Amino acid sequence: MTPRTRALSAAMALVASAAIALSPAVATAQTSSIDPQTSSQLLAQLPFPPSITRSFTQGAHHREYHVALPANFNPSRSYPIVIGFGGYTDTAASFRGYAGLEGATGGEAILVFAQGVNNAWAGAPYSATTLAEDIEYTRRAINDVAANFSGDAGRVYATGLSNGGGFAAALSCHAPELVDAVASVAGAYYDPTVTGCSHAAQVPTLLMHGTADGLVAYEGGYRHNAHYMGVEAALAGFAARNGCASGPLNPSWEYAGSTTLRPGSCATATEIVRVEGAGHTWFNSPAAEYVAWDFFRAHG
Repeated sequence: MTPRTRALSAAMALVASAAIALSPAVATAQTSSIDPQTSSQLLAQLPFPPSITRSFTQGAHHREYHVALPANFNPSRSYPIVIGFGGYTDTAASFRGYAGLEGATGGEAILVFAQGVNNAWAGAPYSATTLAEDIEYTRRAINDVAANFSGDAGRVYATGLSNGGGFAAALSCHAPELVDAVASVAGAYYDPTVTGCSHAAQVPTLLMHGTADGLVAYEGGYRHNAHYMGVEAALAGFAARNGCASGPLNPSWEYAGSTTLRPGSCATATEIVRVEGAGHTWFNSPAAEYVAWDFFRAHG
């Protein structure tokens, strides 16, 4: 199931539940008239708690992000911060709609849904921003949440899909002091995102990818006339910085339908969750949001 389909299914379920009080004929009309092309508008109807939109000006760009506090938010408590980056063309709201992070974190984290300039993130050839700009944007968002919403700047976790997954990995590479763990889902590891990395700190890093990804191939390749690195090649760079032993990756089977691959030993957790036969998506089985949150809790 793609993120669009997943979001539409949730929206359809909401519309169907709202139609219970209607006559059968009206209820049928409500559910049968939904066009898949309207799924982005239907996301606004999903039963999420309201988010808080924060913004600032960065050079020529208006930047914003959406802060979602836990349902039972207690301002006297310190919360970890999970910041999520959507794929190319995703808005902050659409990423929130399919990522399922509220359910996975269970009220135990403050969520930040990041908004890219022109719905894209740095490192990709179509991005309107530089890595330095998007890293500074992320830093300002984290500092704001820590200063004003009881966020813990010492427990910051980044995740994202595709272009956003590549940027989450770029934070581990280029700003390791900023994040305490990252989990990239179907990440697009364009060369700028995972080369020229800082060795200032080690960051627990998880790369989750499908073996049948037809958009961003597991083995690497070219897209938008730019080279992107394969998943295991990208992992090798993180493994070297995280004090991992060289040699073949060791498999284990911790989630249904997937294989977890790790170096023989690492000073800091570094791994792949390879989803067998899966395409380019925010995974449902195993559920990407739960895999990411498990990793953050265990290693962040």
